[in-house]
Amino acid sequence: MKKLIFTLLIASTTALNAQIMVVNEIETESPENFSSLVTHWMTAIKTALEIEDTKTYTFSEPGTKKMQFLQFHETLTDMVAYRKKQDENQEKIWNTLQSMDPLPEGTIDTFNDVTSFRESSVWEFMPELSTTPETWSILSRAEKDEHLYRRIQYVTLKMNQDNAYEDWNKKMNALDKKLGISYHYAIFKSVFGAKDADYMVMCIDKSQFDYFRNWEKRTEIREQSDEYKALVEELSISQWSVISEFTWNRILELTF
Repeated sequence: MKKLIFTLLIASTTALNAQIMVVNEIETESPENFSSLVTHWMTAIKTALEIEDTKTYTFSEPGTKKMQFLQFHETLTDMVAYRKKQDENQEKIWNTLQSMDPLPEGTIDTFNDVTSFRESSVWEFMPELSTTPETWSILSRAEKDEHLYRRIQYVTLKMNQDNAYEDWNKKMNALDKKLGISYHYAIFKSVFGAKDADYMVMCIDKSQFDYFRNWEKRTEIREQSDEYKALVEELSISQWSVISEFTWNRILELTF
């Protein structure tokens, strides 16, 4: 069990100010069991290592059995140091876990039977391509906690198109600002893993309903702009494309 949990949650080596995002994709037949055991385990880590905020967030994918377990670090060096600290304190964490109120009988066995780790990916936040350094940082923790929805796009590029793709996003963000459009938009670049994608685009809103309502308003404003139409034309002949798109809903009580 001890080895399984470490493999599940630390297999790879909200706070969008951090530069490195680790995404662990987990599949479970029982979200309730997953929630119970992960809460128990993360509480033990925070207690044993005396960490107040592990910058860890859990998202579910509606209509699937998938959970996305995210952790943020300031740098890749910090990410490695965090992993090393846990490795060096496994016994202390385990002893802390043993001293806590026990989980209901059968919880661990059920977890082993119905939950499995799928894959990990590591991403670097690209603030120069994103709006979130400006739009997200000004929000209070309570306001951030109201934004539970994430629209995720994975983007793949043909060879040597990184600069073109990044320049296009900068132009788009500059135009939105000129048009008075403001929303939470973050881009991450692949470091490791990443579903064959080069970039992850994350749009943040309070709910799926709010996302599409606000997207419609943005589109109405943009389509009145000749500059926007030119950028769309530039995109249509570009060397990159969205290869997949997902909905992530943050589970507020699984924030550690």
